[in-house]
Amino acid sequence: MRNANQKIQRLYELVRDQFYLGDEIFEIGDRKYVPLALFGILNLILDGKELIFGEYGSGKTSSSERISSLVKGLPLEFVQATTIHGHPEQTEEKIKATLDLGRLEKEGEEVIKWKIIPYSPVVIIDEINRLPIGKQNMLLNEVDRNIWSYRGETLILKGGKSFFATINYQDAGTTKLIAPLLDRFDLAVETGVVHPIRKRVIRRGIDEEILRDKGLTQEMIEYILKNCETRHSERVVQYINQRAEEFKEELEKRLRKKGLYLHIPRTEEVRGIIRQMEELEISEDAELFLDYVGQEIYCQRTLKKDFSRCSGCHYTNYLCSDLYHISNRAEQSLFKYSKALAWMAGEEVVTLEHVIAVIPHALWHRSEVSDEKLSEVRELEKDSCDEFYAVCELMKEVKKRWEEHRDYQIEAYLALKEGDNERLVRMADKIDHPFFKSLVREL
Repeated sequence: MRNANQKIQRLYELVRDQFYLGDEIFEIGDRKYVPLALFGILNLILDGKELIFGEYGSGKTSSSERISSLVKGLPLEFVQATTIHGHPEQTEEKIKATLDLGRLEKEGEEVIKWKIIPYSPVVIIDEINRLPIGKQNMLLNEVDRNIWSYRGETLILKGGKSFFATINYQDAGTTKLIAPLLDRFDLAVETGVVHPIRKRVIRRGIDEEILRDKGLTQEMIEYILKNCETRHSERVVQYINQRAEEFKEELEKRLRKKGLYLHIPRTEEVRGIIRQMEELEISEDAELFLDYVGQEIYCQRTLKKDFSRCSGCHYTNYLCSDLYHISNRAEQSLFKYSKALAWMAGEEVVTLEHVIAVIPHALWHRSEVSDEKLSEVRELEKDSCDEFYAVCELMKEVKKRWEEHRDYQIEAYLALKEGDNERLVRMADKIDHPFFKSLVREL
């Protein structure tokens, strides 16, 4: 494992130093990372989905293109050609597929010809919040399962696909993203301020020539468009994978000429890395904390939460009064990326520290924060948006409560295992916390 994560660490350092020059800091223990670079690489390894928030021209799309080109072994022009641009006039025909009109007119046969986007190993959605709500709906299944549908025909591709979507902060031309689409994205990061020396580099333009190959891009696009019917999909996927493996070798040669010696993991190596991540154990404290948070988030008055009900509620100081929801997808994302973070650090076990570090990135974009909590943090000096900062603060508060209740939680699980219902009921009455009440709900 040590050898593999050292290779990924060197990839991360290359991205941090050459292809994204932001100043955001993500800390875990004594380690510091640039979150856009770190999670961007992990997202590509895991075939995950990541949202990137930021101001205009802050490097959201261009950095995603560069990281994707490097890690996936795709020419930069190919990544750019398969980018979906968010605007009100976007259509399925521009993104997914069209009918072969010649065949339709001559033979009366409906033949679907898929675009290049569904076949790309990575798809970037630029300014996704400029898509109207109706256009957002057409991407739900594609982002979630990499299953592409058009006029009754379905394209199911072997293997996963990485997604990035960029979001500018709200303005007159943007639309609020629907909750089901937000929930499909594993993580969200922000672009931030830039160090003055790095600003000098950015003003002169980041050199991305090493990632370019117009000839190969044209070949790949022509091949895909010649074999764009559903029946040829496996052949196309194999072709793209083969060319990507070859381009990774070419990238390594180009980097060596610049004195940069690193290894871009091939497909089989990536599969091995994913297996190593999946095999990592979750510490007992991490599991206990997630159990605790998962119950504290539930509204105790109704299944359909409404923050207006929180006034005067007995549980008004708990997480449920400030954070709307933690979905099953959110918990799965949290598990997956906590393991990835632990693997990156060379750890054998996923600790509570890893989980706490990932939670804000997994929740702040997909779960509404109460107006009351946002008003508390709005005027504070911080290096993030209000929502992200609020979720971080909420998790600190929950962690303090959990530390007070941890021993009781272990005792309650032992009582549950032993079938000691009377002890469980006494604990639920004494402690009066949603977690303990959940254990006696069905008794």
